[in-house]
Amino acid sequence: MIFAYIDPGSGYTIFTLGGWLLTALLGFLGIFPFIFKKGFGFIKNNWKLFLIIISITIVSGIIIWGAKKMFKKENVFDKKIIIVGFDGLSPDIIEPMMQQGKLPNFSRLRANGSYSKLSTTNPSQSPVAWSGFATGQNPGKNGLFDFIIRDPNTYKLDLSLSNIKNFRPNRVIKSKCFWQYASSKKVPSVIIACPVTFPPDKIYGKMLSGMGVPDILGTEGTFTFYTTEDINTEKVTGGKVSRIKKSPYMILNLIGPKIASLNAKDNKNIQVPFSVTIKEDSSIEIQYQNNQFRLEPGRWSSWKEVVFKISPFKKIKGIFKFYLVESQPGFKLYISPINFDPRDPFFKISYPTDYSKELAQNIGLYHTQGMPMDTWAVNEKRLSEDALLEQMNEDLKEKKSMLDFELNRLKKGILFSYFETSDIAQHMFWRYTDKDHPLYEDTLKQDYKDTIRSWYVKMDSILGDVLGAISNDDILIVLSDHGFNTFRRAVHLNSWLKENGYLKLKDPSQKSGGELLMDIDWSNTKAYAIGFGGIYINQEGRERYGIVKPGQETGLLKKELAEKLKEWHDDKYNKKVINNVYTREGIFRGPYTKNAPDLYIGFNIGYRASWQTALGAVPENTMEDNLKKWSGDHLFDPELIPGIIMSNKKIIKKSPSIYDIVPTLLKAMGFSEKELKAADLDGEILF
Repeated sequence: MIFAYIDPGSGYTIFTLGGWLLTALLGFLGIFPFIFKKGFGFIKNNWKLFLIIISITIVSGIIIWGAKKMFKKENVFDKKIIIVGFDGLSPDIIEPMMQQGKLPNFSRLRANGSYSKLSTTNPSQSPVAWSGFATGQNPGKNGLFDFIIRDPNTYKLDLSLSNIKNFRPNRVIKSKCFWQYASSKKVPSVIIACPVTFPPDKIYGKMLSGMGVPDILGTEGTFTFYTTEDINTEKVTGGKVSRIKKSPYMILNLIGPKIASLNAKDNKNIQVPFSVTIKEDSSIEIQYQNNQFRLEPGRWSSWKEVVFKISPFKKIKGIFKFYLVESQPGFKLYISPINFDPRDPFFKISYPTDYSKELAQNIGLYHTQGMPMDTWAVNEKRLSEDALLEQMNEDLKEKKSMLDFELNRLKKGILFSYFETSDIAQHMFWRYTDKDHPLYEDTLKQDYKDTIRSWYVKMDSILGDVLGAISNDDILIVLSDHGFNTFRRAVHLNSWLKENGYLKLKDPSQKSGGELLMDIDWSNTKAYAIGFGGIYINQEGRERYGIVKPGQETGLLKKELAEKLKEWHDDKYNKKVINNVYTREGIFRGPYTKNAPDLYIGFNIGYRASWQTALGAVPENTMEDNLKKWSGDHLFDPELIPGIIMSNKKIIKKSPSIYDIVPTLLKAMGFSEKELKAADLDGEILF
């Protein structure tokens, strides 16, 4: 099977090799008897020589094995280092809650150990921050600086979380992570769902890949939604929506990977049909591939399995869930992104390969998709907040079970466990706490007003269990990658560039331009924006149609843009839109700096690059109210959005940085000062 990765979110296409593979196999079987006959004849005629060769081989093997055992350097590391990553915990929330006595375990760790705000990466994006955490290096050295990247020669955009080329997944982070340093010292590591770890590294220990693992379509998560509602199915984000005609008995489809044909336009997804029968009590009965079960309105199904046959010789196994929104009076059925089955994933999602299966056997089936929470289905009003909360609780239960399983059998070494749901709770429920948010209402459900803080309490409970499982000799580090705050206004950077004369559209009469930079007139464009705050100069000799000369002309343009952007004022909230503008030379150091944006925008609290900006679109206006349920964020100036760090050891550094974790771990593992210097890390030792 061959895979080809296409555009952001579009997934991969599968080429079946059945015909020529069968021919090659038959050809091999045809010559096999001939080879066997010749080989047997040689041994028969030279049996004494054959026995001598076999004897020498066995004796040599024993000698080499014994020498390795004799001279093998024994690992003297006998400590336990436990690291728990709670995505997005904010000091602005955790500090008052500790003061109020609502987070007893965080308070206990602070009192007996240490607590501090933690400087995040620039930019303050989760994959960038967790890559900085894992490597101890800035994006210029580890190569990851945004969710979205571009090819300057084609202006083509792609996602940075996974890299499937030459028909296989390739490592995204370009430098060494702490678990690789640990492996070099034979210090065992268990890494559970750390972001940007697909495909998994081969380590001295175990790893389950996290953010970056695609769904079965090859996307970051594509849901399916069947509805009788009269909606425009062309303007859908995050999923495949189909309008259907309701009847007591319906045949619908589960959507699988694409199979390639000679003409790429004819590529089609594999489909597995399933039947839906509407019952008198408003429940439905679903049947497919020898599965039969009932589902009530407002309920999630348990994990369901599906097999997509992509050739006579190969199958792809997936797991997913149904959610019946309603069956009366209309019909709305949600199908989650189909995850790889952890017991038999098509791609390697763990190391060793069978580790994902081992986890499933011990804790049950679980999400394998790297970003499992379907927030876009909530934004698009396919799922309710209640349905999302159920999904979040299920994911939290899965991750907690993994942590407990590994914590109970940890004898020595490093254990890292990642929890994403604290981040998702703040993204999706911040509008219930911010009276100035465009979607805030006094009459909003009271339970939702307390959702964010209730999730901090859940994280506190997890910490309590960890504290109860470790001894004073163990090292515990608890951190968040960044803080959180409100997202009120979506900023269209390309529209600002257009309004100020730095970007032109192919058709001057057009008021807006489409995604993927498709309508931009490169012969008259000096700068363009993609990702969540990055601006690139359309530079001659670098971009295919660049017009700005490198050197002084580029430098003056960057300075001019920075000065003008910092003057941008929003009359609605009477605030500056941008807190700071950073040059790539000012924030990045290393061989991959050349791939980074020329400028990075440090937005003021409340303002964030729009979803349209991320994909290179040019909307008509420069700014608009954020009317999506995704109402909290962290893509602001990093100076305004620190995370937190706690430890049972005293932190001696006054202003800790997320880059400090790796040098601290390496020091604890016994790395010398010379080895630390050779690692070219950007952080310092914390304790």
